[in-house]
Amino acid sequence: MNNCKSRLVRPGLAALAALLLLAAGGCPQIWWPSGDTDGTNANTPANTNTNTNANTPGDANAPSALDALIASVVRVFPTSLHGQRNGKEYFYSASDGFGKLTGIPYSQLGCGRCHAATYADGTPVTNTVYSPSCLDCHVDPTRPKDHPVTDKICLGCHGRQGAEQNLFSDVHRAAGMNCVDCHSVREMHGDGKVYPTLLADGASDTDCSNCHVAGGTAGAPGFNVYHLLHMDDLHCSACHVKSVSSCYNCHFETEVAQDKKRFFGQTPRTGFKMLMNYRGKVHTATFQALSYQGKTFVAIAPFFGHSITRDGIACGDCHPRGGSTALALQEYMTTGKITVTSWDATKTGAQRLVGPTGVIPIPPDWKTALSFAFLKYTGPATDPINGAANMPLWDFLKNEADGAHAPVGQPLTAEQLNKMYNN
Repeated sequence: MNNCKSRLVRPGLAALAALLLLAAGGCPQIWWPSGDTDGTNANTPANTNTNTNANTPGDANAPSALDALIASVVRVFPTSLHGQRNGKEYFYSASDGFGKLTGIPYSQLGCGRCHAATYADGTPVTNTVYSPSCLDCHVDPTRPKDHPVTDKICLGCHGRQGAEQNLFSDVHRAAGMNCVDCHSVREMHGDGKVYPTLLADGASDTDCSNCHVAGGTAGAPGFNVYHLLHMDDLHCSACHVKSVSSCYNCHFETEVAQDKKRFFGQTPRTGFKMLMNYRGKVHTATFQALSYQGKTFVAIAPFFGHSITRDGIACGDCHPRGGSTALALQEYMTTGKITVTSWDATKTGAQRLVGPTGVIPIPPDWKTALSFAFLKYTGPATDPINGAANMPLWDFLKNEADGAHAPVGQPLTAEQLNKMYNN
């Protein structure tokens, strides 16, 4: 039995949709474009027929726009980002991914069964029978107007974005905007294509330029020297994201033993942002450091930080000059190395880990140039996950990475680094 609860839906195409849902093992999330929550939109005339059954408004014997929407979602959802959830496996099982070091097939890990604690209506999720469905996001998929999808529901799965909300302000949240104001119907339900990751070309629609453009909802960016110099080469995030984040040094033994994540500290590391090339522009990025049985690994990838500030950053944050904070670039141009993190055994608690901080450009030789303090958890992998209680049991492992990859995006070029350093 799949985990789609029984709902009253319109006959006709909805009946076919229900059969397809059962065959697929779950019903897809249903999201209505352009605020259409009753089966009508600007391109489809309203159904003017009447019906006395409040649960089946309109002509119960005729196909409706709602039926068509349900059928279209059923058709594409199994291939969508939410239906497939390929991202973790894409990184882990890559030819140079962490799986090569661990020797553990992805299918044996709990990562692929990741889910929120409850469905949208608060019903607890049973891990052994879970599969992606409409109920992950919708209290009642047939009555979206009565039960809109809130940010709280999104954050039930997107935990890093939830952590960001507790750590940073954001101009869009301050303006009262929600996740669905930027993220499209196609991103939620798919387009019939299978994408290996959210970061793959064509997988997502969301971009600052959707609104911040001449004639757009927010208008074109203001004219100033920063935009004049950088808009052709830098993505908006490079300047307007205050900080990215990273849960530092995930202890993979705990993942294997408990299907849970244990990382150093009680909160993600913040106060930094990496820069790499992505989709033709310099974009913010972050990293994921891991260890398993003495083996260490780091992945670098573009990251969409939800910590947007209107004022951006100062020139000296990236370009070395008087009073500059571009310490990572200065270190690289003078020594060929960038100390992303280091370990100070003279300190206590979370203060023992120093960094990352500031703007960190990803150089062409980043696999050997970037230095991380990899850590080990000295307690049993079966210990309860408790940041404060676990803290004394963390210790330094080594600085060298046994493996590293960046399967999406590219490092900055030597020419780009020279321009940053000399201008």
